[in-house]
Amino acid sequence: MRKSLKLLGRAAPAALLVAATVALYGSGLATDISVGNLQANEISLRAEILAAPLAALVAFTGLYAIATAAFVPVGLVLMLAGGFLFGPLVGTAATIVGSTLGAVMAYLAARFAAGETIRARLAKGRMGKIMAGFEQSPFSYLLTLRLLPLSPFGLVNVAAGLARAPVRKYVAATAVGAVPHSLIYSYLGAGLGKAVVTGRAAELTVLARPEVAIPLLALAAVSLISGGLGARRRRTA
Repeated sequence: MRKSLKLLGRAAPAALLVAATVALYGSGLATDISVGNLQANEISLRAEILAAPLAALVAFTGLYAIATAAFVPVGLVLMLAGGFLFGPLVGTAATIVGSTLGAVMAYLAARFAAGETIRARLAKGRMGKIMAGFEQSPFSYLLTLRLLPLSPFGLVNVAAGLARAPVRKYVAATAVGAVPHSLIYSYLGAGLGKAVVTGRAAELTVLARPEVAIPLLALAAVSLISGGLGARRRRTA
């Protein structure tokens, strides 16, 4: 009986993530999250936020966390939405908290669900290289992966759980690594929101507006710097 309960407890986090994924896609919410729908429903969304700002912020953060944990690829849209609807600073804070919570949920699911046999098999493939990096220098390795623009966020979460990376270092590196992109995309979302309000969203000249151009330039700079760091780490590995 005790062994069965232990196995059930190990499988519970993964089962909850599967249920969340099914719920998001089954309800259509996963496919409804888009920039187009955000713009089309802006008035109603802002009305709901004004009516209950704290509840709306908690709901947004929770949605971001669940979508991240369930591997639903809507993170970029939600980062833009955070700045678009809540402003750049509040949007940044919400997306950092949401992405970190979601990453921790995926990490725990992978850590508790995978036994030694599964870990041994995965360590022989592509996942094994990522797992080895966590074992050698968990914080710096994870931080580099978080900053890389094309790094597979969900795969990194699972690999960290399988490698049983230290929880504190995992959470710290995930939160710190989320700051640059969350801040940039939130400011970009806020800038695009101003363009929508002024009726200039469809014009190419909107890209020259400071509130849009500056975040884009910052995103390019972060991508170049993080790409250089990633290449340097690969050379020295």
